[in-house]
Amino acid sequence: MLAAPGASRRATPLSPDDRRSAIIDAVLPLVGEFGVDVTSRELADAAGVAEGTLFRAFGDKYTLIGAVAVEGLHRASGPVETRAELAAIDREAPLEERLERVIELGRRRMSDVVRWMGVLRALHHRTGARDLAPSEHVQDFREQLARQREQQREATVAGLVGVLQPDEHRLRVPIEVAVALLEASIAGTHGRIDHLLPAPSPRVVADALVHGIARDEKDQDRDPAATENHPGATPRTPHPQEP
Repeated sequence: MLAAPGASRRATPLSPDDRRSAIIDAVLPLVGEFGVDVTSRELADAAGVAEGTLFRAFGDKYTLIGAVAVEGLHRASGPVETRAELAAIDREAPLEERLERVIELGRRRMSDVVRWMGVLRALHHRTGARDLAPSEHVQDFREQLARQREQQREATVAGLVGVLQPDEHRLRVPIEVAVALLEASIAGTHGRIDHLLPAPSPRVVADALVHGIARDEKDQDRDPAATENHPGATPRTPHPQEP
């Protein structure tokens, strides 16, 4: 049974808002995994309450799922969390390692956004809401989400600039262009068309961003033919994704 944090021997009853928040926290992983197909019994078990408690708190299963998806989307788009994660990246680590971490974080956040948007979309169709005009509540939510996404965008750009700045003197492009390329490399791994190759690993993408996908024609060190034709030449370094 859900109870207030720090409860004594006799638990203090939660307020309606606190109870709803506690239920959402408890079932969020379950809804993220199963979406609209999760059952009321499974939701109740995850929250540690009776099904009747869920219905009293949210009215029905789909209202609860909608509330969970909205909360998940807010968390995935949180500017405060984005800023903190990017600020925690070690600025003394090699540039490749910093970018690899950025790509990992970006992919995870985008994956979360796509997941929760998918739940909301499935819920929209499951309940027949697509045939109804958007309510004032839905319009408010869209406006709030748009503002939050803009704040996250600002936090992301500022964070990426901070990650790149220790090596700004090495960049061949302005730092804002490097930020745009980094963002594009993250965004391009989602919504992929069928039959495209799987997205490269974050390590490979980071390596390509730092070193490029083509070598200078004057650079013979990474040319296999150069090694064969010139004994004693430095063998090329295998790419991180090569077998």
